[in-house]
Amino acid sequence: MGKKVSISFMFFMLCGYFAGAQDSTIVHKGLLRTAGTFAFGTMPENNITNAYLTGNIEYYAEKKISVRGDVYYFLNSLKQNNPLLNKNDALYFGAFYHIPTHSGFDPLIGLQPGISYTQMFYNSIEVSPNPVLDVATICPLFSTVVGFNFFGEKWFHIQINVRYTVGEHLTAADETNISELSFNFGLGFNLNVLGKKK
Repeated sequence: MGKKVSISFMFFMLCGYFAGAQDSTIVHKGLLRTAGTFAFGTMPENNITNAYLTGNIEYYAEKKISVRGDVYYFLNSLKQNNPLLNKNDALYFGAFYHIPTHSGFDPLIGLQPGISYTQMFYNSIEVSPNPVLDVATICPLFSTVVGFNFFGEKWFHIQINVRYTVGEHLTAADETNISELSFNFGLGFNLNVLGKKK
């Protein structure tokens, strides 16, 4: 817990360092951006690491406030002898606060509830000595996100985010904590939909 607090404190100190009196010329009301990223997540309760292909789209309703939707497509769990997840796709939607800076550096923090479509393996000696697929189910999620976009060009940017998701897989066969700490990075495209900076 102390380590997470220290990391958060360092993140906001960095944001404060980059913040300045001048406004960013790229981040503004009416900006629409989208990004495709890769993500890797760890589930501490299950001791597994997962790989995802992800994408998001975000609209800046104000310079400091945006709304964003994210999609996660589960690729596989890495280095796992006994498989746990067969599916773990997810959708998120929520609001973000952007700390103003004088450059293309755009630090952010957000809250996103969501849902996952999850299917797990479980062990049932009565059915089979090997892992058996449970039914796929929709699970409610809640996540917090910190990270940044870096707008190096008028049309393009890079994105790095850290997300902590809280969730529970609930079926008749199994109840499993699917909370996950994930890291994503990738490239994005941005467009000024209002035609001029507001």
